Amino acid sequence: MKERKRSLTDQRGFTFMELIIVLLLISSIGAIAYPKFDRFLKNRETEYFIRTFQKDIVHMQQKAINESRIYNLSIDNDKHLYEIRGNGSGYPTKRYFPKHIHFESFSMLLSVQFNQAGNISRAGTLYIHSANGSYKMVFQIGKGKFYVTKQ
Repeated sequence: MKERKRSLTDQRGFTFMELIIVLLLISSIGAIAYPKFDRFLKNRETEYFIRTFQKDIVHMQQKAINESRIYNLSIDNDKHLYEIRGNGSGYPTKRYFPKHIHFESFSMLLSVQFNQAGNISRAGTLYIHSANGSYKMVFQIGKGKFYVTKQ
């Protein structure tokens, strides 16, 4: 048997036009899917932030009771952060929140204070606005109870 030599024109492969068509299809699918994926990511990021914020408030209240000191939480929309500080304690806890989240004071300032007994100093409502909706955070008078509802 005689083996035949292959020339450059005998080689099998994809043509340039076929590669361009495949790349065009992939980029079209990506362009359609990206906005939905971006919205999904912001939704997940917002839900994670709300859960973390709630846990920080509960933790702050528990520390106020356990350490018998006043704890303050202050929110800064311009810097996209909130700080938890105990009177007479060391450095504050700083947490940054995503740029698409914004707090709005309604019937209370953008701060929360718990006394040594774990009671909130002032009841009121805060609104948390994000790219995918708004949340209402209500602080009730009494043992520092609060709840969050999606608007």
